[in-house]
Amino acid sequence: MTQKQDKLVGASGEPDGFPVALLTQPIGARQEYFEQQCLIEHPRLREALDQILQTVCPPGAGATMRRPGTMVLVIGPPRVGKTTLIRFLEERLLAQAIGQMEREPGFIPFASITTAGPDASRFDWRTYYRAVLRGLQDPFVDGKIARIRERELREAMESALLHRRLIAVIVDEAHHLAKTSSGRHLQDNLDQLKYFENLTGVSHLLVGTYDLRPFRKVNAQLACRSVDVHFSRYDAAKDDDAQVFRSVLWALQRQLPVEREPHLVEHWEFLYARSIGCIGLVKMHLNRALNVALTERAKTITLTHLRKTAMPEARVELALRNALESETELAESAGADERLLSLLGLRGPRPKEYQKPQLEEKAASVYEKGKRPGKREPARDAIGEANGTEAITRADEGQEQAAG
Repeated sequence: MTQKQDKLVGASGEPDGFPVALLTQPIGARQEYFEQQCLIEHPRLREALDQILQTVCPPGAGATMRRPGTMVLVIGPPRVGKTTLIRFLEERLLAQAIGQMEREPGFIPFASITTAGPDASRFDWRTYYRAVLRGLQDPFVDGKIARIRERELREAMESALLHRRLIAVIVDEAHHLAKTSSGRHLQDNLDQLKYFENLTGVSHLLVGTYDLRPFRKVNAQLACRSVDVHFSRYDAAKDDDAQVFRSVLWALQRQLPVEREPHLVEHWEFLYARSIGCIGLVKMHLNRALNVALTERAKTITLTHLRKTAMPEARVELALRNALESETELAESAGADERLLSLLGLRGPRPKEYQKPQLEEKAASVYEKGKRPGKREPARDAIGEANGTEAITRADEGQEQAAG
């Protein structure tokens, strides 16, 4: 299954195989083919891709109306296939924009960047501005002549977004936006992105792990402006998911450049257990197994190769716990409509904590805790009266000892 193909099976009713000429190529070329060119567009990926495109793209072919900038949070477990999703998304955006790019030479449909820089411990806006400008092919961002100065990076990026009339900025590893080295908070960073969307009309697609979950509820305004796309793993406890997972394994085993096609489907439960249903983890596992098999000059990949290169149980369990916890939070439980109607007062009286007098009392109590200008705190007065003379005496004694 190569980068340009978008189905699990070919015209013959079975997955396409790798180019046979690869068997005469060096080991490195065969490994590179499977790692870089074998991309599977499976149902979970297609669902996420379609949802993103429906959210950010103009409605229908030839439409002149641009959708307003929207923040899209693409959330999923590590190694579920988010990087592959981005590659397919870039291809689809380019394919849809061909006509407009021919009519408008300055138009660029997207800029694709990552927030994981050399110092991944903190997020830096200057690095972000440069990355966007590079994605927009700005000749002055890294040039030695007429290079953009540090203090002008933001203005240069805003101008480029307006001039290029992008559909979206695609941000991979977007959970790094939550990392700050100073007093700035996550809300500040997301508010800054919202400002860019309002100014330029460009959507931001934030793609990342389940660490993106807090982005969904930073404040009410951002919650109402963003769209969640949950790119989830396959759950083999569901028959349909188990069937799709086996179909993906079949497509992958046809693409492994070895002399004899391996029987991955026979070991699907083992591969599922070590990948928790994430296609990216399966692919990483097979990359390692292929490397071992080719190094040993084996004719195929065996269960021994798979076991030798499997992710350890402790790491799998850690990934699974994170996925299960996150899936529970992202899933909307039954009865959501009735609960909301109850909070709105359409199903009897509102719960006490949502009634107006309770909310006013809560706001008043929060205000009381804060300092009021010009009002002295009683606790401070009590401390001063009891200990003030003694403290002054000790201070005078200390000064005399220092002077003498």
